[in-house]
Amino acid sequence: MTPIDLAAAPSLVALLRGYARERAGERAFIALGEDNEEQEVLTYGELDRRARLLAARLLETAEPGDRALLIFPTCLSFAVAFFACLYAGVIAVPTVPPRIKRLRDSVLSIARDCRPRLALTIGGYADFTRAQFAEPADAERGLDVLAVDELGYDGDGAFAPDEPAPDQTAFLQYTSGSTSLPKGVIVSHANIVSNLEMMRIAFRNDAASTYVGWAPLFHDMGLIANLLEPFYAGALCVLMGPAAFAQRPWLWLQAISRYRARVSGGPNFAYDLCADRAGRILREAPLDLSCWDIAFNSAEPVRAGTLDAFARAFEPVGFRREALFPCYGMADATLLISGGPLLTLPIVKPIGKTALSRDRIEPPADPRDAFEAVACGAALEWEDIRIVEPQALAECEPGRVGEIWLSGPNVAGGYWENPVASQATFHAALAAQPGRRYLRTGDLGFIDGGQLYITGRHKDLIVIRGHNYYPQDIESIAEGAYPGLRRGSSAAFTLAGERGEELVLVQEVERVARRGIDQAEAAAAIRRAVFAEFELTVNEIVLVLPATIPKTSSGKIRRAETRRRFLAGELATLASPAALAAVAADD
Repeated sequence: MTPIDLAAAPSLVALLRGYARERAGERAFIALGEDNEEQEVLTYGELDRRARLLAARLLETAEPGDRALLIFPTCLSFAVAFFACLYAGVIAVPTVPPRIKRLRDSVLSIARDCRPRLALTIGGYADFTRAQFAEPADAERGLDVLAVDELGYDGDGAFAPDEPAPDQTAFLQYTSGSTSLPKGVIVSHANIVSNLEMMRIAFRNDAASTYVGWAPLFHDMGLIANLLEPFYAGALCVLMGPAAFAQRPWLWLQAISRYRARVSGGPNFAYDLCADRAGRILREAPLDLSCWDIAFNSAEPVRAGTLDAFARAFEPVGFRREALFPCYGMADATLLISGGPLLTLPIVKPIGKTALSRDRIEPPADPRDAFEAVACGAALEWEDIRIVEPQALAECEPGRVGEIWLSGPNVAGGYWENPVASQATFHAALAAQPGRRYLRTGDLGFIDGGQLYITGRHKDLIVIRGHNYYPQDIESIAEGAYPGLRRGSSAAFTLAGERGEELVLVQEVERVARRGIDQAEAAAAIRRAVFAEFELTVNEIVLVLPATIPKTSSGKIRRAETRRRFLAGELATLASPAALAAVAADD
């Protein structure tokens, strides 16, 4: 697919104005309810009309460049609010929705960081949002709360948005905080259009590329991959809530089948969840997944076993293995960094774990020593990806693992009012190319045959006796060592001990296993399995309640935060009062 000239690419503002003139009556967005019923529908014309009316209302209170918190569940009022901010030149700041009638600490932290002038939300959230900002700290003083769904949208309004400059800030995307405190990534209009065009080329999207998505809209995957990319391509976007997916994952596949979606995806755990429940899903309702051309999987790590299990489970209802589309991305690069070419089978490369511990890429001498690395595609159009030895600031020689560095028009300008972190992350330079700016992703990987492979996070890397170990590999072995241990819900890290680094594993148990699991047997089984696989001793094993290990909104384990909670004694272990109370509550 021929790329467009980025210098002449239309902004999201110009796109919506054009759609409103040429395709006013066509459906742009559909939001599904708890049982996949159509709860809301927005046409291009109605989205433009409401966004213009709301933009005029925003400018009665705010000025261009002011920030507005977007505090929404998955609903189409979010789309209206987001495009109204673009129209008004107000910087949108998507945030996590409230829980149990209170704003979460992350929202208050974001508010202190970006000092918003407005908070946009829905009627059901407005009163307690106002209450929590009623006596604000200095950074939050003067914040007005607007319930977007309760504003009058009568009439057409005369507001006409200005075309934004390419370098103008479109929105702030706060990072997930998997290894540090969240920071506000400054995404310009040029950044977002560049990355949307890159995705269009990689996915071969057009106006017929219907999307179904369930990722939360405050997250970069939900906002950009599931909402803005189909809009950019002129395709229908069907949204469902993340809670509906988590509770009944078959609703996701049913929506893909019903709307004949061409593109849909999520983190690795989404495919695991569906594969684990495939028997029930296939009994629940008829499915036809033959329409699904791009099943993107963007998470760290993408697991070869997950891809295979999902493909095997759903091939009987038309899913094609070649639709699997592993990719790699992060908020600092707007979203997508690499993705597998369409109709190319995902490549799984066996590497010797012993070699990998020395940052070498060598085939395993023993099949039991194999680590299956999954190719996450090639660099996108206009990008330059390098594998770098971070201390020497030089490219790694072929056959070595290093830090992934990236240069391209999708790389953001920096973090909001954080020049020190911005300089360190967004302004790296290779010794051989001092004039070119690179993003340091903090991820480790290698390139082989033009394909990018991710091996882990640099900050999460476990180093014991001079050898490197990736925590997700240790966690995967531990989770399968004993019945009742929860998959995708463990955290491995090290602490300084008298004899060097000591390995700690925090492992959730399944809800049904809280009463009956034999903790001593489970710990012994984990130790045996990890030692057999890595010749490592797990010095301490902590079994905790389900849903207590901190994760990001996309399901990534927050290992540094788990470590902090472990040291502070804040984990809900099976023997803690919190655990005993939870079990008693079920009796």
